[in-house]
Amino acid sequence: MDRLKIIAEQIEKHTQPPVHRWKPEVVGEIDIRIDAKGFWYHEGDLIKREPLVQLFASILWFEDGNYYLVTPAEKLAIEVADTAYIIHQMEYVDSTWVATTNTHEQFMIGQDNPVELRKYQGQWIPYLRVRYDLWARVNRSIYYQWVTEAMKNKTDSVNQLLLSSGDYEFEVARLDD
Repeated sequence: MDRLKIIAEQIEKHTQPPVHRWKPEVVGEIDIRIDAKGFWYHEGDLIKREPLVQLFASILWFEDGNYYLVTPAEKLAIEVADTAYIIHQMEYVDSTWVATTNTHEQFMIGQDNPVELRKYQGQWIPYLRVRYDLWARVNRSIYYQWVTEAMKNKTDSVNQLLLSSGDYEFEVARLDD
């Protein structure tokens, strides 16, 4: 069985809670913070239990510029420095880029999980849509990996660096800014 098909089946098996359907009446906040490196904190202390972070990440929601943990009973605002997810691993499998987040979720870059460039700390950095309106920032080592790959295909007349994932083409970096 080909490796990309195995990865696609694993991604498909991984189900998420239907956060988009939950409309709880109780709205509040909780002292949970996600820093710019993707680490989760509760009341100032690092949450060290990965399964707990993964659970929280699975019920994360972004609405009106705010992040929330949502259950059928309540919606609690949390603080997020940049994005809740960081892409820590990237693999090129059968012409498709497969990303893995800091919460161990995998995504195949394409129409359902597009890449867009955003300014972060004064530099254009690729972000990958995880689900709903939640995005993951690509970490520095993957960014450099992508730039190196895109430079191999660059033509002098283009001021952007592009890569492809399957039939989806995306911008990795801008050279004019």
